[in-house]
Amino acid sequence: MARYAIVKDGVVTNVIEADAAFAATYPGAVLASDVIGIGHTHSAGVFTAPTPPAPVIPRSVTRRQAKQALLLGGLLSQVQPAIDAIPDTTQRGLMQIEWDESLEFERHRPSLLAIAAGLGLSSEQLDQLFITAATL
Repeated sequence: MARYAIVKDGVVTNVIEADAAFAATYPGAVLASDVIGIGHTHSAGVFTAPTPPAPVIPRSVTRRQAKQALLLGGLLSQVQPAIDAIPDTTQRGLMQIEWDESLEFERHRPSLLAIAAGLGLSSEQLDQLFITAATL
């Protein structure tokens, strides 16, 4: 018995265990290794793994998720100093209330973007923080 990929229009649509005689009668059967799976492409005798989908960036995460992701990223202790560094007292107060009272943190909220900038986070780093938070 061997492992065969069933290839249709250059894409693996199934993987079967079969003997060579049976595989020879099966349309599109190509001998394959254990790492070949559905979705791989096949061209000129070479299998190629599918491109993984881009990660989904959550629009929001819960307060708990955000704080845990910040802690894991070594950033949680830097949030309060970033808020304290806001020069305008009204803006600082608004930000403090948002930090203390929010049940969710929204990825594109202007105040969150301002704090992220205060922490020195790029847009890509903030995306990754939200992706991490969503897994917690």
